[in-house]
Amino acid sequence: MGENLETAGEGRFWPGFRQEVLDCLRHWLAVGTSGALVGLAGAGKSNLLLYLTRFPEQLVQGSNASFTVLVTVDLNLLVDRQPNTLYRLILRGCWQQRQHFSESMQMQVEQLYEEYKWSNDLFLVQTAVHDLLTAVEQQGGRVVLILDQFDHFCRTASTELTMLLRSLRDSFRETLIYFVGMRQAVVYMPEPQVLGELYQLLDTHVCWVGAMRPADAQMFIVQALGRANQQAPAEEIMQLVALTGGYPALLKAACAWWLTVAERPSAKEWRAVLGEHVPIQNRLKDIWQDLTQEERWLLAELQNGNQASDGLSDKTLRQLSYRGLCEAGEAGWQVRGELLHDFVQTAVKRGLGRIWQKELTGELFQGNRRIEGLRPLEEALLTFLVNHPYQFHTKSNIIQNVWPEGTHIEGVTDDSLYQAVRGVRQKIEPEAAEAHVYLLTKRGVEEGGYQFFPEGYPAG
Repeated sequence: MGENLETAGEGRFWPGFRQEVLDCLRHWLAVGTSGALVGLAGAGKSNLLLYLTRFPEQLVQGSNASFTVLVTVDLNLLVDRQPNTLYRLILRGCWQQRQHFSESMQMQVEQLYEEYKWSNDLFLVQTAVHDLLTAVEQQGGRVVLILDQFDHFCRTASTELTMLLRSLRDSFRETLIYFVGMRQAVVYMPEPQVLGELYQLLDTHVCWVGAMRPADAQMFIVQALGRANQQAPAEEIMQLVALTGGYPALLKAACAWWLTVAERPSAKEWRAVLGEHVPIQNRLKDIWQDLTQEERWLLAELQNGNQASDGLSDKTLRQLSYRGLCEAGEAGWQVRGELLHDFVQTAVKRGLGRIWQKELTGELFQGNRRIEGLRPLEEALLTFLVNHPYQFHTKSNIIQNVWPEGTHIEGVTDDSLYQAVRGVRQKIEPEAAEAHVYLLTKRGVEEGGYQFFPEGYPAG
């Protein structure tokens, strides 16, 4: 199956590793655009980003830049959330990869880092980064900043920090590229508008990281068992791939079980045994927690064999397939991996589906269930939200667009609006949910308001 390239923690890389993802990233490099690598819990996204910095030649071959440097900036180290620290982390990342710069620049990278690594002066460290990128630009080179857990960073970062990254990219459009790792798409970030044009790039250029191809999954198993000087028969390897669907976190847990169980049952019994194995259950719950209500509902429909149900979205099915959770077969779409299939069947918190409106009749549905019992004002509110999803709507904006024509807007109280919102939520939100997932309250803004996610905000 080929020679190992290198050991990295508990994972190893091999020739052909994640080629479908690398092809996507090579295209981004060719056109000089930033993008987001999006992968759910346990999809192997961080391992892939590590691979890029360990073996940049796998990505930059054929690049039209004179040189391309992949620089990891560990946002977890930005503990003080200060702009000058972020600039110094960028300088250190470039210093760690200085051998990949042109020969004439390597000394400059080293000098800039040594001179400013202790500086707390924001202007000085900002100037150092700008000087470095200007030199790269003059030589026709390119720097790719790899920012993992970017969505988590943006949830806790100040506007000043996100604006810093935005303005830095705007200043060096032809030279600086961001490859950001995220568990969810950029639309689910709390304040995506602060990213400016960078938001559009991360929303447009998305590479999904999900289950491994069969060849990669098989190599993963061979190497995981090989590190313990163990080897499984080919049929058992194929059985583990079929059970896990090639999803990295499930593969890892299944391999650990194979290595540690005292007496393995026959392969035919593995499905039932692993389905009750606590680590496997925990990994499946992690995946489930990261899914939207629509994605959960779709998987349940596929598990039940419903291929033509109202509310099935081709776009969401494709997205689930990119994540490696479903696949198209001879009988139509199906859940990928026997363990996930069984988990969906018994999941306690099943999804409710996307909220949508039938065009001809104006009826409102959740999944394939018609939403009934709405009062006129509640129906008007939900109709408005369905037709204007994802946007932040102030209280005034909602009242102006939902209340009947001729209503004295200034006379509508916040309590009247809240009663309408409450009535809608009672009809659409999951019972006993810890937080609302369809109609979210937006606080911390001047007036306050609401944001609507027709597919349901991911609980994770």
